[in-house]
Amino acid sequence: MSVPTLTLLELNKSIKKAIDVSFDAPIWIIAEINNINIHRSGHCYIEFIQKAKDSDKIVAQARGTIWSSQFRFISSYFQSVTNTNLDKGINVLVQVSVDFHEIYGFSLNVRDIDPSYTLGDLERRKKEIIEKLISEGVFDMNKELLLPPVIQNIAIISSPGAAGYEDFLNQIYSNKYKYSFNVTLFEADMQGSNTEASVIKALNVIFSQSQNFDIVAIIRGGGSKTDLSYFDNYNIAYHITQFPLPVISGIGHDRDESVADMVSHTKLKTPTAVANYIIDYNLIFENDVLQCYEELINHTKDIIKTQEMYLAGMSLGILKIKEKLSASTENCNKLYYQLKNACNNLLKDNLLKIDLATKRLSTIPLAVINSENKELERKIYGLNKLQSQYFSNQKQKLEGLEQRIRLTDPKNILKRGFSITQIADKTINADTEIKSGDHLTTILIDKTIYSKIVKHEKNK
Repeated sequence: MSVPTLTLLELNKSIKKAIDVSFDAPIWIIAEINNINIHRSGHCYIEFIQKAKDSDKIVAQARGTIWSSQFRFISSYFQSVTNTNLDKGINVLVQVSVDFHEIYGFSLNVRDIDPSYTLGDLERRKKEIIEKLISEGVFDMNKELLLPPVIQNIAIISSPGAAGYEDFLNQIYSNKYKYSFNVTLFEADMQGSNTEASVIKALNVIFSQSQNFDIVAIIRGGGSKTDLSYFDNYNIAYHITQFPLPVISGIGHDRDESVADMVSHTKLKTPTAVANYIIDYNLIFENDVLQCYEELINHTKDIIKTQEMYLAGMSLGILKIKEKLSASTENCNKLYYQLKNACNNLLKDNLLKIDLATKRLSTIPLAVINSENKELERKIYGLNKLQSQYFSNQKQKLEGLEQRIRLTDPKNILKRGFSITQIADKTINADTEIKSGDHLTTILIDKTIYSKIVKHEKNK
């Protein structure tokens, strides 16, 4: 049985004819540039692809060519509108003619380009990334981290040859306050298709050493809107939201902000602005420390002055107590001498009476003598008892005066668990006006307590 056959050339000519009939005029297509190569002859060879909607799987692929005469016009026009060059990873809307050559096969000949589509596609992708991060609840996570009191150890993600990195170093190391910083560079591409992989790699390396750093700064020089789009990247943004250190971005674009800027702890326009922010942040801390120092000195001086006044008052009180003790001692001495003289006089009188009685004893009966002896003994006993009781009473009075004096000593009052409470260096009493918010000074025997009135009320 005879089977119809075609030669390869006949087949290819049939395909070419079908394509020429179906695509007899240029058409507009949407595709992503997967690779681009500019030949020294001026021709540009492009690999177009289309990825699946929900993954990076390539579902279509085609070769494209921009001949040198067209490439000069197309590339200049695209650059003037987008401020960037044609590069891989960019979605484009291009006008192509569909060609099929019997030897070289299928290809697309690029005739024109619409750069406005590329700009619109970048904005659409940026919006989708923002909405996804918000829906996942991670958009503000890095913003919620607290900056350390002082920033000294800085991890930098940048290209070592970037002008922005040099600007940052010049600004941070030549600061007028002579602050010292430890800056460590983690190299990464700041634009192009390798931006995502290199930035994420740098973040992972920093994460493994996160205990050595206070913050992470992502910086680059200025660039076009399309250059900035490399940071409108979900994976970069997600890594920033999950990072354990505050991330400061200084990607360097005055009018637009990338998604990486939006999710960072702090976003600044330029690398120089990042350096100034860090310097100013440390200056605020230094000023706070100096203010605390001044307040501490002034408060210490106030406490010393208050205690000096208190000690002066205590000294005056002790002096008054000494005066009272001196007066009491003098009075006691006077009473002692009066008592002594009275006793001596009483003894003399009784001795005289004894002498008289003795003389009378020789003339009175023995019974009278015995009776008188008993009476005399009773009187002597009574006199001794009276004298002893008198001295005891006077001693008790002296001890009572001494005890009262000791009890009035503020130190003894404090030792018994009492305290002295003051407002504005004045002791509180029933007439003192008390307000919420007043500062109290409570003096104990071994310490002084400072407090603040939250609430007060009168006793019912």
